Amino acid sequence: MTTESRTLSILVVNPNSSSSITQAIERSLRPHIPPNTSADFFNPSSGPPGISDEATAKSSCEACMAELPAFVEKYDGVLVACFSEHPLIPTLRSYASEKGILLSVLGIYHAGVATALLRATGKFGIIATGSGIKTNLVLATAKFLGSNDSNRFAGPITTGLNVVELQEGDQVKVERNMKVTTKDLVKKGAEVIILGCGGMCGMEPWIIDAAKEEGKEVQVVDGARMGLQMIVALIRGR
Repeated sequence: MTTESRTLSILVVNPNSSSSITQAIERSLRPHIPPNTSADFFNPSSGPPGISDEATAKSSCEACMAELPAFVEKYDGVLVACFSEHPLIPTLRSYASEKGILLSVLGIYHAGVATALLRATGKFGIIATGSGIKTNLVLATAKFLGSNDSNRFAGPITTGLNVVELQEGDQVKVERNMKVTTKDLVKKGAEVIILGCGGMCGMEPWIIDAAKEEGKEVQVVDGARMGLQMIVALIRGR
């Protein structure tokens, strides 16, 4: 049976160990699962609760790979729901190649940026977790765009919120910080704003409202939602 006709099986991996983030991603994605597709959701039972730097990314990858080989072969594709060039993406691709498994692997960062570039001809920005300069996103986007000074990228701006706080923290504070960050991106010319964390799913209305307060309209991209559609298309087309 070809992939065009059979039901596909997708595994959505939240590589941190916070089940609240996984549950939020599942709530957001369940209504958008394409026809003839099933999706399961996973996070490792150990490892960091949030991913904020290279060390926690590496640790989360190791935690995932301690569990995934036991069952990943039954899936057609894996969507890695971490907004970064997460090491789990190339690790799973290498694992599948070594085992002779036909497995498509995609990250929500790549899906989000690709969608933003297609949505508008102007600038896009990333609303990110953490604080300070997100060097990893700056470098990843320069690599993706093939330019260190593209006029398409308004940059990532951090919210001052950690990953777990997005779902488990004071939601009044979360909304306030998301809106403040949105306004900063709008002032930098962003016409499209990407949710820079899987845990931001469902927060689109806050971003749209904040932009309106600045007299602007923006499009919001959820990389996890777009990633789900893209990975199915990649599998069907292979």
